[in-house]
Amino acid sequence: ASPAAPLVMRAALSVAAVLVPLQILAGDAHGLNTLQHQPQKIAAIEGVWHTERGAPLVLFGLPDEATRTTRHAVEIPRVASLILTHDADGELRGLNEFEGVHPPVAPLFWGFRVMVGVGLLMLAVSWLGWWQLRRVQWQPQRLPRWQLQALRWMGFSGWVATLAGWYVTEIGRQPYIVFGQLLTRDVVASVPASHVALTLTGYLLVYALLLSAYVMVLRYMSEKPLTSPTQGVHA
Repeated sequence: ASPAAPLVMRAALSVAAVLVPLQILAGDAHGLNTLQHQPQKIAAIEGVWHTERGAPLVLFGLPDEATRTTRHAVEIPRVASLILTHDADGELRGLNEFEGVHPPVAPLFWGFRVMVGVGLLMLAVSWLGWWQLRRVQWQPQRLPRWQLQALRWMGFSGWVATLAGWYVTEIGRQPYIVFGQLLTRDVVASVPASHVALTLTGYLLVYALLLSAYVMVLRYMSEKPLTSPTQGVHA
């Protein structure tokens, strides 16, 4: 292993342990702003179908727009209102107030939960990793193998959380292209759907190749043995 590995891991875990909680606080502030300016997005995210006070936090469930219910919901009473309004009896406007002008519910409901779930996992892994690394005197090779594997797989966590958050942001503005001002249907171009699909496929392939190259370079750099400047030079 490279002698730089302990320093790199210590720096990475320290930064993550500090910045992940700050990101959570920033997300809370953003949620308050969204509730004020885009309440239908919040209603879709939380699966709030009817305006209510003391709305429960739906951890999981199957939102069904046809019946306007969330089936098999696992709820914590009043917590959605507490988080979003900082008042357990706070009022959350439901999707019933935005008939025809609210975003699709399922993509927002699940996209938000992926984002938050990954964020909480990042928090747990970074704090536990920092604590464990400190216990072994900042020597990564002394960490349990399962923990090293967990840190390895969490290398993609920021990307997953960011992508899920981007989905929530962009899908959440629908059916508006400029929220509250201009509907998407009013600016749709006459380009055939097949052309749009072809362009999107091209972008996805390019980004998949770039991501693969990025991962391979990182793996090569992490596994490359350390050599001295004179190694390999023969008299």
